[in-house]
Amino acid sequence: MPPSPSIRLPVAPLRAPRTPLSRKMEGGFGFISDAMEVVLKVLKDGLATVHVPYAYGFAIILLTVIVKVATYPLTKQQVESTLAMQNLQPKIKAIQERYAGNQERIQLETSRLYRQAGVNPLAGCLPTLATIPVWIGLYQALSNVANEGLLTEGFFWIPSLGGPTTIAARQSGSGISWLFPFVDGHPPLGWPDTAAYLVLPVLLVVSQYVSMELMKPPQSDDPAQKNTLLIFKFLPLMIGYFSLSVPSGLSIYWFTNNVLSTSAASMVTQIRWCKACCE
Repeated sequence: MPPSPSIRLPVAPLRAPRTPLSRKMEGGFGFISDAMEVVLKVLKDGLATVHVPYAYGFAIILLTVIVKVATYPLTKQQVESTLAMQNLQPKIKAIQERYAGNQERIQLETSRLYRQAGVNPLAGCLPTLATIPVWIGLYQALSNVANEGLLTEGFFWIPSLGGPTTIAARQSGSGISWLFPFVDGHPPLGWPDTAAYLVLPVLLVVSQYVSMELMKPPQSDDPAQKNTLLIFKFLPLMIGYFSLSVPSGLSIYWFTNNVLSTSAASMVTQIRWCKACCE
């Protein structure tokens, strides 16, 4: 009797196999990446079920809202610290005038004033620093989803949430190869797609500047704080440049995060202003 033919059922892998490089990139953020990937797919499937267009793009925005709600206490602390430092400016100026020429004494008295008022001059940087692990985790999650070929859909004017770069280009360190070299006066993707992809990095830089300007602490003569503020002054440009070599979906997350951060800061400021007026 001839052997009965075996029946093979196609089984889709739960996720794309990791390459040695991708495993190395994940490092200690692998658990964040895995969680982000699961939540992102659940949100996308839920939106697709109710026939929402651009499901992956809106899933990224929803994920950003969830993260922002979870980190709202940090945003509140940041804004309150900034406002408290603004209220301390007259006293700080008085210290600077009293101990003019004695920089060491000025720093000592200013630090003492901060301690007495319960103010941390670097608290304004906490929300940005706290979102970095989430940002890295989402970057890895989007790269994994793109590896699986699931991030090919666009979002309004953006041709593809996985573009403009490819996974191979990012892993080889040539993430901006979609911009150069020009061929017959045209970028590799052509002018229409290139212009469409460049809109988001520009919006990202502008929104980052606005967000940081609204929430930065007042100027101080403290050298350590000056150096920190100088670094954060160039942070929007660094993020804008980096956004050229990552999936557009990640830039959507960061842009949405900036808008939500600015809105939350304005809300906290208005609440404190209303409380001050009522007292």
